[in-house]
Amino acid sequence: MNQFMLPTDLEILNATQDDIDSVIEKYPGTKEMICQGENDINLVIKDENDSVIAILSAFFREIPAPLDGSNECFILLIDIFDTSLHRKGIGSALLQKAIEKAKTHDIIQIRSYCDIGNISSHRLWLKNGFGISPVKNMDGSILGSFVTLRV
Repeated sequence: MNQFMLPTDLEILNATQDDIDSVIEKYPGTKEMICQGENDINLVIKDENDSVIAILSAFFREIPAPLDGSNECFILLIDIFDTSLHRKGIGSALLQKAIEKAKTHDIIQIRSYCDIGNISSHRLWLKNGFGISPVKNMDGSILGSFVTLRV
């Protein structure tokens, strides 16, 4: 897998509760997407003013299929809040760090979901080795995609 370097001197950090609270306050729509359990992964990147500019949040669970207790990491949120920082490698760096952390747990795959209109998200998953599986309505329209990486 490729190693993605962050631009400039940005660093990926484990989110503190203050980081999570500040993201939720500034971006209320993230509240339902940020995991806050004991073994969840919450990673942030901050700017020079100590403000969160990007976040990744994921949780661990038993795969909801009869696979004898196999576990997965499910990424609920990757967001780079400053659009001028899109397509600079920040999403890939966050994703690679999450993959590295997830591998320390007893998991067999990492998954996520992205809306069909989010082309940049689809490109991020492909660039990082994930397979894409479209989700179709009964009428054939596509709602989005599940993405999966076998680890």
